[in-house]
Amino acid sequence: MAKPRGRVIDETVIEVVEHLLDKWTGKLTWDLLIAAIKAAIATEYTRQALLNHPRIAQAFSTRKLSLAKEQGRPQPQDARTLGLLKTIDTLKAENARLMNECVGYRAKFIRWTHNASAKGFTEAQLDVPLPPSLRDSTDDKIVSLNKGRKAKNGKQR
Repeated sequence: MAKPRGRVIDETVIEVVEHLLDKWTGKLTWDLLIAAIKAAIATEYTRQALLNHPRIAQAFSTRKLSLAKEQGRPQPQDARTLGLLKTIDTLKAENARLMNECVGYRAKFIRWTHNASAKGFTEAQLDVPLPPSLRDSTDDKIVSLNKGRKAKNGKQR
């Protein structure tokens, strides 16, 4: 019998995988990553499903390279120093991943700029503000979880 389909790999799942890879220490394989993802979000994915998402594939290969560079480094005996080194390694991995992401965004921007100028759009046309109905969707909103709930005494909050 076939396994049931897992949760769709959306933005949230991609961020969880990137976070796991940023904090990864030791040997990194697809099987170990899949097991860590299953432990983190209780959903099992295949290597092929993960590789279909460029951000995950790029984060995996970037982290694999950075782990290979760290492998020959001697380990300090002091627990505080070891903790600080782990923090540094995590931040370096996150920085490398974000740098690669920025390169991708830069390439996309250049592509969009070329296509916009080829269609005759000016910078002023591209800088027109969004209409108010669409602007609301780009603003960060804080949703109150208490809104509409009844208090223990039966009154509306």
